Amino acid sequence: MIKFAGCFSDMSTFTWILLAVMSLVFIIGIYWPKKNEEKPLVKGKNQKTDDLVEKADNLKVASYNIIVPLRIQACERLLLFLERIQFPVLVKRVYQPGISRGDFQFLLIQNVSDEFEHNLAQRLYVTEKTWRLVSLAKEDVLNGINALFSGNQDADVARVAAILGSSRDDVVEEAIISIKREFDCFLI
Repeated sequence: MIKFAGCFSDMSTFTWILLAVMSLVFIIGIYWPKKNEEKPLVKGKNQKTDDLVEKADNLKVASYNIIVPLRIQACERLLLFLERIQFPVLVKRVYQPGISRGDFQFLLIQNVSDEFEHNLAQRLYVTEKTWRLVSLAKEDVLNGINALFSGNQDADVARVAAILGSSRDDVVEEAIISIKREFDCFLI
């Protein structure tokens, strides 16, 4: 292996050779199946139409094989996001004994916002209905946090954390169900 590495002391030479080999493999991969197919010398109108339909079908299959895994991954990531912003999970992750009310509220809100921003690109791969429910769930969690803090101004942080940790959000649950339904569509 050391002798092989010595042959390419100039890395740009190695890069050019690698690029040429990859290009050759790509070109062979494109034209090889066409070379082996037996095609009539003269194509009729039906043959041309059949070829176009076959190419369209192949494109659909290729597209399906690329997009479906991305859509499944988007469902996984959005489901994880929703699980992470549920009140008990969120409080467990953010609460620290001795934290001030303002810092606790800020960290809760920042955590939800950061998680959402991290998953914004997943919108591309889910239905608009599912995305609306995910966005609504995020807003509902943020509103729930703010309402709890403003409604319990006399309560200490541990009490607020206990109340929030024992709460559940029906909008988050609805979004989780929507994502699971969308995921089930890929299994058919």
